Amino acid sequence: MKKSTLFMKRLGLIVAVLLVNLSFSQNATLSGVISDAKGNPIPGVNVNIQNTTKTTATDADGKYVVSNLQNGEVVVVASYIGYKTVSTTVTISGNTVQNIAMTEDANVLDDVVVTGVVNPKSRLESSVSVSSIGTKQIEQSAPRTTGEVFRNIPGVRAESSGGEGNANFNVRGVPVSAGGSRYLQLQEDGLPVMLFGDTSFGNSDNWLRIDSNIGRVESIRGGSASTQTSNGPAGIINMISKTGKTESGSVATTVGVDFNTNRLDFEYGTPLANGISYHLGGFVRSGEGPRAVGYNASQGGQFKANITKEFKSGYVRTSFKFLNDKTPMYMPMPMLLQGTDSNPTYANLPGFDITTDGLQSKYLQESTSPTSSESNNPTRDVRNGNNPISKSIGLEAEFDLGEGWKLSEKGRMSFNKGNWIAPFTAGVYTTSGFIAGINQPTIPAGSSLTYADDGSPFAPSNGLIQNIHMFDTTQDNLNNLFNDIKITKKLGDNISVTAGYFTASQTTKISWQWNAYLQEVRGGGDARLVNVDGLSRNGQWSYGTPVWGNCCQRNYNVQHTVNAPYAAVDANITEKLNFSGSIRYDNVNVDGTISAGNIVGPVDVNGNTTIETIETLVPVVQATNRNFVADNYGYTSYSAGLNYKLNDNSAVFGRYSLGASGRAADRNGYRPDGTARDQFDQVSQLEAGYKRKFSSGYLNATVFHSITDEAAGTALNLNAGNKYNASGLELEGLYNAGDFSVVGSLTYTKAKIIEDRTSGVVGTNNGKTPQRQADFVYNLSPTYVFGKSKQHLVGLSALGTSKSYAFDDNKLVQPGYVYINLLLKAGLTEGLSLSYSVNNLLDTVGITEVNGVDGAYNSDRLVRARSITGRSSMISLQYRF
Repeated sequence: MKKSTLFMKRLGLIVAVLLVNLSFSQNATLSGVISDAKGNPIPGVNVNIQNTTKTTATDADGKYVVSNLQNGEVVVVASYIGYKTVSTTVTISGNTVQNIAMTEDANVLDDVVVTGVVNPKSRLESSVSVSSIGTKQIEQSAPRTTGEVFRNIPGVRAESSGGEGNANFNVRGVPVSAGGSRYLQLQEDGLPVMLFGDTSFGNSDNWLRIDSNIGRVESIRGGSASTQTSNGPAGIINMISKTGKTESGSVATTVGVDFNTNRLDFEYGTPLANGISYHLGGFVRSGEGPRAVGYNASQGGQFKANITKEFKSGYVRTSFKFLNDKTPMYMPMPMLLQGTDSNPTYANLPGFDITTDGLQSKYLQESTSPTSSESNNPTRDVRNGNNPISKSIGLEAEFDLGEGWKLSEKGRMSFNKGNWIAPFTAGVYTTSGFIAGINQPTIPAGSSLTYADDGSPFAPSNGLIQNIHMFDTTQDNLNNLFNDIKITKKLGDNISVTAGYFTASQTTKISWQWNAYLQEVRGGGDARLVNVDGLSRNGQWSYGTPVWGNCCQRNYNVQHTVNAPYAAVDANITEKLNFSGSIRYDNVNVDGTISAGNIVGPVDVNGNTTIETIETLVPVVQATNRNFVADNYGYTSYSAGLNYKLNDNSAVFGRYSLGASGRAADRNGYRPDGTARDQFDQVSQLEAGYKRKFSSGYLNATVFHSITDEAAGTALNLNAGNKYNASGLELEGLYNAGDFSVVGSLTYTKAKIIEDRTSGVVGTNNGKTPQRQADFVYNLSPTYVFGKSKQHLVGLSALGTSKSYAFDDNKLVQPGYVYINLLLKAGLTEGLSLSYSVNNLLDTVGITEVNGVDGAYNSDRLVRARSITGRSSMISLQYRF
């Protein structure tokens, strides 16, 4: 009996030890960081334990964790489009760390993003359309503005012909009915730049600058963008900064060859002791810019910095940004319209080149009128142009809490103000017609005209005169605060659930004080101002814009507050089939005041105690005549998709999404009780795609369909808002043959107005194509590298669009065009290179916007439109270290 008892005790002890060992062996974890050859972390890498279903992906800092492993030998497979697949044998013993280095695949470029998705995944395993633009492709596109970089993104049509900022963005046929980017959210390091992308003169891209701080630009079109940000159902473009994971830096100086510009770029980052790393950099520039304006119009720069502290289970990062940059804005200008509406040619006028001249002039450097701005400055400097001034501080943190829990936090506070001032051609006429009173009822017929600078009779060689409306605005306060916190729980090996909470506060405090001038049609920055005798003052013939009914003396002082909880689930239903779904509820509160009406009467503007003719009818914003705003609304967005992996190299996916964008303060009307007439506009999207990786590249094809339900409203002085649908096909691919490679995309979109809500006769334009919507947009970028160490490069990028219509009535055509950029780069010695870049090599005319046709000029017509800027070239000397 005693022997039996002793045996049972010993057996129990052995079983307990075995159970403990089994428990420990099944609770072992494997973790590490996956980086490239330079030590930079790679997000979205697919990590799989061979011959098991255990799969994960690296996070934004390249970290991965695989839990519930048994002690012993396993094979870890890391795969990532753009890099060679790595198989590593690892001996698991408790909590094991295994860092992995991946080398770039000579046959495929980087093509994985984490923007707009809850959990990072390889592109092949994601049921969304995603893209990434690296520093090489940015450099090759020879961009002059941030918006020009975005032209390289499939499905995105960027109308970036207006200069640095104020671009219009169309994504897969989701319309540009009111300008800006109402349905596309522009982000910086994962958070919005502005809550609304289409606030007049406060567009999101006004506050973004491309420089050497940027590590990559990521994008998502449609898909889960509806639930991963506010006001971005059509997509997200995210500019991601370098973080100093490995020591590297560069300094570059750039000068214009055929235009006046000088720029210095610099950046440096390095890891320090105790898990600390930092990166800093920026640029300064000065010059006239690529169009002749008559003065130093581009001046300023940007400085950014971040510092990261890594811990065993996560990291904390703080970032800083200071931007103060002045650049000229190029508004629609006078052109010659030849031919018919269906087959037109937009051409230069005598003495005015539509690709190299601007409306700015050395004679027009001040704008004067009463203002409602806090600055209370009656005279503003036209040379300020688009002058964003931004100071921001951000905080980012991510921690693995153990047992499958993960916490992520991003927050940023920005203090934004500035000026936005640019001349706009409101009408162009023959001098004889103008004097006869044609289209100028507020100017007496038969008035005599003289040059404002010397009083001599106005006698232009081309016989033309233009009415200039000075778009003069002051951004007193566009401060914002964004915060996005989320927590993720892994339920076993195949399911993860995420809950998050996004908050935002956006102030919109902008004053408009527009004025009217007369100016000759002349380029080179030499256009002289014109006086109407007895009426004008230094070329200014009116305070306000009487031709447009004095629409634009306004003051906005509005606050938007957003609280948006969201949830998501990601599940591997089988080894090949993945489901991801998410839902979001945006609750928006709006309060403040708007003064869009004004009183017109006598005002002694110059303070000489005499009311002169020009001062008899002056529009003034009245402090006691304000409409209050007090509104609250909410909307639900959701997205669900399936991805089926056919094999290791191909997959198919499908997704349906419903999202919305709220209305910016100046894009809405408010009732007497303070509630909005139109609170938000909805976008529904269905997409399906095929993704295939080849040994020498990749091909992605996506078919899409969307319905945009946009309520009728106003944009500046125009009506806007219809119901639209769009269907199409998006292709993206890359082919690499060693030293030669080519990357490109093509998007076909068939868009229609299905409910015309804004025509004079509602319904007139049903079934027609929305204005400025092309059937095809495309880009193609071939590259050839050569030399002993491949230090030399020749690259081209061709960006094109098919024809579109200037207006919803589909009468006047904007012809299709393609323009080509060139990059030649020579490696002089290790780290030192000299490059020559040309934007618009063939000096192509590309019309992006038409504002009106004004009448006959000889046998042709006069038109107000905007073209892409003509050929401009630069030389850069760069040293990388």
